[in-house]
Amino acid sequence: MIHRAGIILIENGSLAVIKRIRNGCVYYVIPGGGMKGGETEMETAVREAKEELGINVSGLKIALTFRQNNTHSYYFVGKYNGLFGSGKGEEYDYTRNRGEYIPCWIPIEELSGKKLYPLEVKQFLLQQMAGGQEDDD
Repeated sequence: MIHRAGIILIENGSLAVIKRIRNGCVYYVIPGGGMKGGETEMETAVREAKEELGINVSGLKIALTFRQNNTHSYYFVGKYNGLFGSGKGEEYDYTRNRGEYIPCWIPIEELSGKKLYPLEVKQFLLQQMAGGQEDDD
């Protein structure tokens, strides 16, 4: 069974995502991917943030875990550095013919109107917004 892990990075009221344009469809995904041999879920989340967004993340705190064909775990990012959008993961190899990957930010207040996957993460974030999430810096 493949485990997947990713990050939830919120800064200045916006969420870091990957805009996908594929076969004429536009949608957004939370940065993340599958675990590689010997990695922990947190190590996978850190690696995927570097590959997909070009940033180094730290201070991760588990946000949610769910099962959908396999186990998915997403972590809130405490801190990050690096140049956002400078990822060099296999996603950016255009010879794969898998559409476009564009790192970007979505204002949190626009989240409900966006096609964002996984849906479980979108629903979690919308619930957090509705509940007035506390920030414990």
